[in-house]
Amino acid sequence: MSGSHYCPGCLRRGKLIHYSPQQEECAVCGESLLLLFPPCQQEAEPPSADDLLRDPACSYWLRHALNSALARDPVDVANDAEVLAMVLDARCRMLLGDS
Repeated sequence: MSGSHYCPGCLRRGKLIHYSPQQEECAVCGESLLLLFPPCQQEAEPPSADDLLRDPACSYWLRHALNSALARDPVDVANDAEVLAMVLDARCRMLLGDS
């Protein structure tokens, strides 16, 4: 979805809604700061673990997972995270009927 935008506030609440570049505000919450999708392409580097742990918008689940991961072997964590991402992506697609 190159060129689309999303609402960071709704994304934090688990809703990813794509908007055209001409959209001025989120149709759900009225947020006027729509960002270019995908989020990871906006920054040159991904946020650091410290950045995420300091971010008040970081979810409890992500904060807990990150703290747990930092105490483990980084290779094991990276492998587990890749498997988790694939499983959750497949589950999300199945639940949304997008498979």
